[in-house]
Amino acid sequence: MDFAIEKLKSVNNPSSVHGIYPYRGKISAIDAQQIINQMEPGKVLLDPFCGSGTIVYEGARHGLLSYGIDANPIAYVLTKGKINIPEDVGSVLAELESLISEVKDREVDPSAYKYSETIFDSESFAEILRLASVYEKMSDYMKACFMGAICLTARGCNQYKWTSSTVGKNIQPKRYINFYSKLKGKLIKHHYPIKFDGNVWLHDSRTLSELLPLESVDYVFTSPPYFDCLDYTMYYAKIVYEILGEDRIAIRSSLIQNFENYASDMAVVLNELYKVCKKGANVIFVVGDKKIHRKVINGAEFFQEFSPFHDQKVIERFYTGTSSQVFDAINKTQRKEQIIIWQK
Repeated sequence: MDFAIEKLKSVNNPSSVHGIYPYRGKISAIDAQQIINQMEPGKVLLDPFCGSGTIVYEGARHGLLSYGIDANPIAYVLTKGKINIPEDVGSVLAELESLISEVKDREVDPSAYKYSETIFDSESFAEILRLASVYEKMSDYMKACFMGAICLTARGCNQYKWTSSTVGKNIQPKRYINFYSKLKGKLIKHHYPIKFDGNVWLHDSRTLSELLPLESVDYVFTSPPYFDCLDYTMYYAKIVYEILGEDRIAIRSSLIQNFENYASDMAVVLNELYKVCKKGANVIFVVGDKKIHRKVINGAEFFQEFSPFHDQKVIERFYTGTSSQVFDAINKTQRKEQIIIWQK
């Protein structure tokens, strides 16, 4: 299939389900939609690095049987939340009120959280910890919004001097932010339920053929982990992991983000994709130029060196209007990406 890719003036889309959480490096829904909308509804779509679930969600919204895989627990929770939004927002708000009623007088111990305790106003943090104590009771959508509300509250407690995607200096004095109100606002703002057919797994894509039948996938569409070693367990994720009692270091060691092993790891993933793709399947990777050790690496050329797919088309483009545009102006950079389209 010959996909047509239009030049984008902006990839910013603030009013959508995808603003639940500031996931680092996520693909824009607008970027994803123009590719997904050219796919045939009813076919099987796989995102082997689904991150916060943009492609999985938009694929389902287009009528595709959507599958997502990610080894990062935060990514898994966010994707599950997006694809399992209750139809009635009233039921979600009732769930929140019930949870708050259960924990509002519960005593908590902030001192057990060496890093996160320093980030928040004390009462804001106590509200977070009270709800964290019933995290396992939460619905999928509530869990996703709970994570996002932690990040938003952290920004507020630090006088909103942090960006939407980057943790800045520890600002004093802390501002009190009502966490319950922030969570309620998120539940309402991002309430975009869809009918979902497919599945999402917390799994390593280096062994994805353990989950999917051979030659069963029509489309693979993904924005793979950055090969400039972006740490997906830092920034806001570090706060969330500590609050939820996750072993961040163990999670980090399991992810594909070590540049020394990146090419070999991604070669394994591509070979796994080759196994599960049907003959004629399209495989689409959205990548970009990266600067490693003062050398600029072209993303498309990098992946083609070890890809088992040989019929390759590359579309390269520049764009603006992203959450990184402030830093682009400071660093005098343009946003450039390559869209690689292979066919089996």
